[in-house]
Amino acid sequence: MTPDFRTEITLPADARILQLVHDYGYNLAVLADFPQHQAELLAQALWEACENSIRHAYDDEPGLITVVGELTPNALILAVHDQGLPFDETLEPKLHPIDTDACRHLSQHTLGLSLIHRCVDEVHWINHGPQGKELRLTKYRSECCRLQPQTAAPHGPPHEPPVAQSPRDYTIRLVDPEDALRVAQLMYRVYGYTYPRVNIYYPDRLAHNIKCGIHVGVVAVTADGEIVGHVGLIRPELGSLAELEQLAIAPSHRGQGLFKRMDKLLQGEIRRMELVGLYAEAVTVHTISQEGSENKGLHAAGIELLHLGVHFKKLEIIQHNLGYRDTKPGPVFQGETALVFYFDYLSPPETTRLYAPDRHRQILTDIYRNLGVPVEFLKPEPTAGNGRLSVQYRKNYGVGLIQVDRIGSDTFPKIEQACRDLCDLAESVAVFLDLPLSQGGTPDLCEAAETIGFFFSGVRPGFASDGDFLRLQYLNATLDPDRIHLISPFARKLLDYILRDKTRVEQNR
Repeated sequence: MTPDFRTEITLPADARILQLVHDYGYNLAVLADFPQHQAELLAQALWEACENSIRHAYDDEPGLITVVGELTPNALILAVHDQGLPFDETLEPKLHPIDTDACRHLSQHTLGLSLIHRCVDEVHWINHGPQGKELRLTKYRSECCRLQPQTAAPHGPPHEPPVAQSPRDYTIRLVDPEDALRVAQLMYRVYGYTYPRVNIYYPDRLAHNIKCGIHVGVVAVTADGEIVGHVGLIRPELGSLAELEQLAIAPSHRGQGLFKRMDKLLQGEIRRMELVGLYAEAVTVHTISQEGSENKGLHAAGIELLHLGVHFKKLEIIQHNLGYRDTKPGPVFQGETALVFYFDYLSPPETTRLYAPDRHRQILTDIYRNLGVPVEFLKPEPTAGNGRLSVQYRKNYGVGLIQVDRIGSDTFPKIEQACRDLCDLAESVAVFLDLPLSQGGTPDLCEAAETIGFFFSGVRPGFASDGDFLRLQYLNATLDPDRIHLISPFARKLLDYILRDKTRVEQNR
């Protein structure tokens, strides 16, 4: 019996490599002792899988596909990997058996999959999120193929970007779970696999979140049913706060006023949900996302200094989405940047009562005044008993988060140990510390955290179970402040304060 082995080849997503793929699959099948006609069918199935990936995964952009062959005592497994458009077979119509008339109404993906299903024993889609997707084909060595060799059905022309329509040709409606795949593909076309909320690249997860109300969105749909625009929000745990999602509009449908129409419907949903507040995070490698947050009425409440890879698939798409002109095409990468945390109260409290260190009271007063809420500062109180905190490492960002839910006499040693572990073991470039402003021990705990290098970052209203968080930050890497670009005067004022506090903490260590 042939021993187990695994081999793979990585090739450009170019139709000229299909014969090479065919020969690769055919020779593996022969090596697995399949008869010649079955080997030819397996080679055709692999050709079809790769051709589908080449035609549909990357639109008109360059990309790579990896073909993996694995031979076991029981089966030959052929897999095609790409990092292109998300796909979910469960959201595509099925066609059994192949019918010529019905084929006219199905996608090329469905036609290809139907042929593949008839040549192998098992077909599985595996969604790897930002790492792309895999189509895995399995042919058992103890069985015969169900078909004789046949010529694959001809394909239509490669995907072409849609032609923009007039505004009256679009339908603006709430997103449905059935839209999940098309929304994921739209996000890929606009942002590649760089959007930090990775659930949007998993159609099954996105469909679940839409169904249960965690994801609330509005889509723009063309007359032929294509989703070309999306804007929405995430409502974690169906709570009273929601994060605004990034705007996405297909490049050839810009300039049609889609954002205003989608946003109008979304605002109605926001009022219906009776949320307490909205928030968003905007990058500082450019000011586009900041302008989007400012235009929605949100206000800067904090700035996180960190090294964050920000790479938009095509910056000109986003710039045109927000009305920019005369921009340079091509990707943009920024190794060092920061995030501006924006917030807006939809149901503001009459007064916010805070326990905060004396030195930060003025900037906190300014932040809350900017949010339209007066503050009252309370005197510190001693703490006793055991505290409670949680520690997270966010791999996509390369940062750690320590969240204190209850302050106790043992809290500071736990913070110190967690910070050390996040920096030394996880190699976090930054660590953020959230302290509850409604608890009397926060002023003293903040002072203690500053002795090990934490400094002021801002506030997170409504994020604590009993009120607001004071956010501190610790940097485990160097920072170039000149590479931070801010649009609003208040954000620049906030950054100046944060940098001064960073310097103060470093000098006092």
